[in-house]
Amino acid sequence: MKKLVSLFALFSLLTCLSPFQAHAQLGIAAGLNFDELSDISGSREATFDNANGYHVGVFYDLGLSMVGLRIGAFYRDVGDVDVSLDGVEGAFDLSMVDIPIDVRFNISSTPFLKPYIVAGPVLSFPSSGDDEFKDALEDVTVSGNVGVGVALNLGGIRIYPELRYAIGVSRFMKDSFSIGNVEFETDELQRQNSVMLRLGIGF
Repeated sequence: MKKLVSLFALFSLLTCLSPFQAHAQLGIAAGLNFDELSDISGSREATFDNANGYHVGVFYDLGLSMVGLRIGAFYRDVGDVDVSLDGVEGAFDLSMVDIPIDVRFNISSTPFLKPYIVAGPVLSFPSSGDDEFKDALEDVTVSGNVGVGVALNLGGIRIYPELRYAIGVSRFMKDSFSIGNVEFETDELQRQNSVMLRLGIGF
């Protein structure tokens, strides 16, 4: 519920800002995500399987000729993540609130078709229904996002099919945590990477 309230608050803020920008556009987007968590090595081993899920959210697109800015807020359901903790099999659910800040570079421009490249940081706030795994997650993680897309102009709306790849930059799980009375201390940063297929609609 807190995540939905946060998304609604951001959408309301963007709605208030949009009248002051001649080339601004609000939109909604949804798609599929394919997530990978790197394994943990250190005092004990943890191996994570890949997970598939979905995401949905809103965005605010500010067009500035060949370069634009897009800010969004997305709820991402990563799904159930299977994990082997020091040889013991388990699973936990994982969800996130993502705040992508994209710089959009238009490759070319025609009246109906505009291919582009996006790149920028993503702030993510992970959560889990499993209290032990939730306590093991960092409060905020940072990733770098790159992608390609096409803006299709259909009269009063625009359609944005996109392919995106997010590369984890900061630690996803804490360097020291406890699960099932087992203490883990990690040697290296544990990251989350994601491939996303997304379809957006701008109004």
